[in-house]
Amino acid sequence: MRYLVTKEIKSDIQVVWTLYFQDLIFLFIWGIAGWNMQGIVYESMQIPFIIFTVVMGIILVLPSTTNPKRRQYQSIVLCLTQNKAVYYLIRKNKEQSDEKKQDKGYKRKYPGRKL
Repeated sequence: MRYLVTKEIKSDIQVVWTLYFQDLIFLFIWGIAGWNMQGIVYESMQIPFIIFTVVMGIILVLPSTTNPKRRQYQSIVLCLTQNKAVYYLIRKNKEQSDEKKQDKGYKRKYPGRKL
């Protein structure tokens, strides 16, 4: 008998394309904040302010390149709220290249031995 085990218990609600419900709520709050701040912006700068607010809202909802399974705004919040000694960026490509360099150096040191 074969047992089926669910791999994912929690899933996000997808509204449109890659826009999820949580992102929609963030954009709604972002829009309300931008609309409230529009009154303190100089009159001739209101259109560039609206364009900037929309573009920044879209950028903040995009997936983070440095933190998988997170959005840009979530990565920013983590970076600002966490202890600096604990939260730091780990790049996989650099680690792999360092390991390869170490392996090559080790093989050169001991050419007659098999690893």
